[in-house]
Amino acid sequence: MLTLNQLENISQLPDLVLCPLDSWDLISVTGEDRVAFLQWQLTCDMEKLPPGQQCLAAQCNPQGKAWSINRVIVLEDRILLTQPSSVSEVQLPELKKYAAFSKVKIQKETEYQAFGLAGCKSSEYIAKEVDAEATRETSRLLDSGTVLIKQPYPSLRYLAIMKNETAKELLIDLKSRAEIFDDSLWNAMNIAAGIGFIEAETSAQFIPQMLNLQALDGISFEKGCYIGQETVARAKYRGANKRALFILTGRATDCPKVGHNVEVLLNNNWKRVGTVISACQYGDGHIEILAVLPKDTTHEAIFQIKEIADSTLYYAPLPYQIAEN
Repeated sequence: MLTLNQLENISQLPDLVLCPLDSWDLISVTGEDRVAFLQWQLTCDMEKLPPGQQCLAAQCNPQGKAWSINRVIVLEDRILLTQPSSVSEVQLPELKKYAAFSKVKIQKETEYQAFGLAGCKSSEYIAKEVDAEATRETSRLLDSGTVLIKQPYPSLRYLAIMKNETAKELLIDLKSRAEIFDDSLWNAMNIAAGIGFIEAETSAQFIPQMLNLQALDGISFEKGCYIGQETVARAKYRGANKRALFILTGRATDCPKVGHNVEVLLNNNWKRVGTVISACQYGDGHIEILAVLPKDTTHEAIFQIKEIADSTLYYAPLPYQIAEN
């Protein structure tokens, strides 16, 4: 299996890539109260998501800090949450403890699996082998229960959610026709897309707006109450949030770790200003990270990772605009 350090940048991506998401979990929520239950738990508006649709969302603690950021995928008989496996050990007990008085069942999914497809020929493959209409829609639910989610930036890719028996035959074919990368590639593509999924090390540290979730359509400010809503609303309507998610790029001898400290050069001294949310390192040694930093961070600033000697990083633009709050 190939790894990210065998590429110098995303432009070198092979034409067709299979990316098993071995470091990710699918969390399944079933039962007749599943929509109402998650409406009270997540920042997105579950009542506006019909089967086949998806969005990003945060699950917060009562103080409004995000236990996790997940992609919510609605199927006919269940709702799936995708998130890094490390955070599930923290997040899943928090989700389950509120389920006692609802008709829901929450567990790690066993009937479905997730994997990524990428590369310039991924659409061609999906159109020919899976479903042609899926290449023209952002999210599509097939009669087989398969969901295909198109993500065009930084390079065309698809998140596929399939029943195990459906995936088995397709994966046999893909393994003979595609280059296989571990999910360090998927992590790098999330970073370039400016999507900061929470790991265990940074769980319950940041409100959703610090992770730019409002700019990614992951927060509804019109829905009813949910856990942590007061803090999230205060950040929007009273301007209480002073931090945001940034992409930084540069060079370092090692790949930064989640939770590492980001420092900025001010008057010839280094000052701690932020935290690494996710990081990757390409084969030529250059690194890209997502970090929570002050919202007024300047584009000319010079940064380093405190834990990595001689690291140097600079601002890189996000592929979207950050809403004011």
